[in-house]
Amino acid sequence: MCDMGLTAMAMSAASQAANVGAQRQQAKAQEASQLQASLSEMERFQLAQRAQRERQSDEETTATLERQKARREATESIATTITAAEEAGVSGTSVGQAVAEYTRKDAEYQAAITMQQDMNEMSRRLGIESASNAYENRMAQINQPIAQPNYLGAALGMGQTIAGGMFNYQKQQATEDLMDLQRKSITQQTSLATKNLTIARQTSDNIAASLRASQLGTYNLLERQRQQNLGYITPSTRAQ
Repeated sequence: MCDMGLTAMAMSAASQAANVGAQRQQAKAQEASQLQASLSEMERFQLAQRAQRERQSDEETTATLERQKARREATESIATTITAAEEAGVSGTSVGQAVAEYTRKDAEYQAAITMQQDMNEMSRRLGIESASNAYENRMAQINQPIAQPNYLGAALGMGQTIAGGMFNYQKQQATEDLMDLQRKSITQQTSLATKNLTIARQTSDNIAASLRASQLGTYNLLERQRQQNLGYITPSTRAQ
């Protein structure tokens, strides 16, 4: 019985240890999965940011080339107008107005390019902010808190199991000791009863023997008396 209690305690402790080990393995697997997902998400975000910067660079290069082209065309147009006016001997307000018109159109085009760049920059910033927020949310979803092994709970459980096992062991031991005492008491009582029975039988036999001896003595006495009585009336007694 004691061995069974100790075996039960050992099995319970082994079960607690196995549960802790399984929890630890699960936590490690989740950590590895989170790490892999985080690296993949980080790589995706970096590629998106790189593509955004390349697109920004292309837009800025295109806008610069457009500015240079428009300015060059305006300058060429102004030069052509002035040259043609000089060759034609034309001067004055008309020539100035033509030059001013080319300058105005170039300024308007340059302003339109600047406005487009500003709009592109604003859109790009909003896109970057939105992508950053999405990246942070995605990383938060990936890296959820990982349940760690409940070492304290396992220790308390093992302690309770051991305490309960020791209590049951002591209780069982006390029960066995009590049963041993009861068995010994019953054995002693049985032995005493046997002895008393033997003594009673011997006493009974002695009483029976005494009774038989008493009866025999009484019988002998009566027999002597009877013989004596008979002796009083025998012929020899009468002759005397």
